Amino acid sequence: MTESTTQPTAPSPARRSQILGYLFAVGQILVPGAYAWAVSVVPAATSLPSHPWGRVTALLAFSSLVGGTFVHKDRPRLGYALGIWCFLAFSSMTWLINLDAIRVDRLDPVRASAASVGWLLFSLGWGTPWRAGVHPEDNPRAQLHPKLEPRQPATLRTPLTVAIGACGAAACLLLAWRATEPDRALMIHGVALGCAVAIVSASASSAVAQGQKRGTLPPRQRVAFALPWLMALVALVIIAIAWTVAR
Repeated sequence: MTESTTQPTAPSPARRSQILGYLFAVGQILVPGAYAWAVSVVPAATSLPSHPWGRVTALLAFSSLVGGTFVHKDRPRLGYALGIWCFLAFSSMTWLINLDAIRVDRLDPVRASAASVGWLLFSLGWGTPWRAGVHPEDNPRAQLHPKLEPRQPATLRTPLTVAIGACGAAACLLLAWRATEPDRALMIHGVALGCAVAIVSASASSAVAQGQKRGTLPPRQRVAFALPWLMALVALVIIAIAWTVAR
C-alpha cells in the first residue's frame, strides 16, 4: 500500500497577478511617502539641537503613513485620514518643535529640492493606484460618458508652449536659491513661487487657446483683463528696486 504525498501547489497566474498588483499599489503610496519623510522630517528630528518630542512626532508620522497605506484598500476613509492628514499633522509638529532645523540659513539647497520632489511624489502616490490589466472603466461605480473629441487637431505649438512655460517656472524657482541673505531669502522664494504659478497658468491658457478663433475684444475689456497683470508687474518692479537700494 503506497502512501500518497502531497506537493505544495504553486499559486495560479491570477493569484500571482493579484499579489503583484497589491504590492505595487502599496509601494506606490509607501515608497514616495517614506522618501519624503526621510528627506525632510528625519533631518529636522535628528538635528542638533533637537527636542525629544520631535523624534516622537516623527515616528508617529511614519507610523501613520504605514498604517494608512495598509488599511486604505479596505477602509479608504481611515486610510486617507491616517496616511495623509495624520502624516501631514505629525510632520508639521516635528518642524514646529524644531524650528531651528528649518531655518533658511541652515537649509541645504540640494536636500530642500529633494524634499520638494519627495512631497510631490507623495501627493501623486495617493491618487488611484495603477495596476496592470485594470482599467478605470472596469470599476462598477465608474460613471461612463461619451468620449470627448478635441475641438481642433493637435499641433506642435501646444506641447511646445507648455514646455516653455514649465522651463520658465523652473527657472524662477532655481534662481531664487541664489539668495544668500536669510532676511530676504524667504521673500524672494515667495515672489519666485508666485511668478512660477503665473507662468504656468499663462502658458496653459495660451496652449488651450491654440487653434481657436480669436475675436476682437472692446478696449475697456482688454484693459480690465490686463490690469491685474500690470499691477503685479509694477509690484515686482518696486520690490526689485527696493531690494537693490537696500543692499
